Amino acid sequence: MKTLKLHEIIELNEKPHTSILIELLIPYKYSLYTYYKDYFCGEPVLMVTRVCNAVQYGKIVSSQDFTDSVIDWINDPDCIDEESENFGEYETICFNSIPLSKL
Repeated sequence: MKTLKLHEIIELNEKPHTSILIELLIPYKYSLYTYYKDYFCGEPVLMVTRVCNAVQYGKIVSSQDFTDSVIDWINDPDCIDEESENFGEYETICFNSIPLSKL
């Protein structure tokens, strides 16, 4: 497994529709929390975008913009509606996401 430097993680996180293997974030969890807490002027959230077998991928987003970030990720403004075909994906992302401080 390739390791990433802190600046590489931040650069990847800035790219839309790019998520990062959460295992690569763990060595930098305190630095990432400090950086994003200041950057967002609030609590950062680890939005878990994909769960496959033993790996998870995520993206760090602002807690204030969490719902909008999920909608942007899914690319369906109606995904929060229970009748939407993407509602299950919306629920899965919301269920698996955690405050970055809990990583």
